[in-house]
Amino acid sequence: MARGLVFLLMFSNLFVWLVAAQNPRGRYLEVNYFDVGQGDAALIQSPQGVQVLIDGGPDSGVLEKLGQAMPFYDRDIDWVVLSHPDRDHLSGLLAVLKNYRVHNILWAGISNDTAENQEWLNLIAAEGANIMTGLAGEEFDLGGEPRLTLQVLAPEANAVAAGTGVNEASVVVRAAYGARSFVFTGDADSEGEQAVIDGVSELRADVLKVAHHGSKYSANEEFLADLMPAAAVISVGAGNSYGHPTAEVLEMLAKYDIKVLRTDQGGDIKFGTDGEQIFLRTEE
Repeated sequence: MARGLVFLLMFSNLFVWLVAAQNPRGRYLEVNYFDVGQGDAALIQSPQGVQVLIDGGPDSGVLEKLGQAMPFYDRDIDWVVLSHPDRDHLSGLLAVLKNYRVHNILWAGISNDTAENQEWLNLIAAEGANIMTGLAGEEFDLGGEPRLTLQVLAPEANAVAAGTGVNEASVVVRAAYGARSFVFTGDADSEGEQAVIDGVSELRADVLKVAHHGSKYSANEEFLADLMPAAAVISVGAGNSYGHPTAEVLEMLAKYDIKVLRTDQGGDIKFGTDGEQIFLRTEE
């Protein structure tokens, strides 16, 4: 499959990114949005080798993606973030836990009554990782220079205590590296996005992972207007039966002149940033 290279925000230094794209331990932070069909899975890799896997997609196909993105000898993942325990986000993480040593696990502790969820609970209990509850206001310093941080924007503790649905209680995180940031929304609905607006005084990001694969129930225009990303990634399966992404979401993104990138159209989507410039690499 041929690879296309496109600039997104800053139009300079093409050669450096061509080299860095082949060297994940270079000076660039890489953010990979994997094409896992109708599901979510994204991998962040810092120049220092810190890896953060956010969701795992609907099946073990994420293992092949990790094998392509990480050195073949690397069998450790520093952080795993589970946005919520729906199958299309969780199932791939079960395969990851069986094949990689995971050091830190971040999730909201929200469960549902499924075999996959029970297996998740069994696996993380046996993993020996540091398990942290991801609630709004938590922030984790992952080191490096510039610093890589994970800020939890949602859910609020009272939403979890109230026993809201798993989508409504999705863990929403912002990964910041220098002046650039990426927001991952899981399947948060419009109310969950509103809670982020209400709870964060300054809400900006360069790249947004659109919630719930572009479902109309996750379209919160105020959230989008506050965030004002330059690009929006929609992780979605080709020809899916849900009609994702919906016309409402695509029209709203177009209204704000946000560049739309879809895994069903472009395959894996990869960003690189040195904390100032951002570059985009897609497969086509």
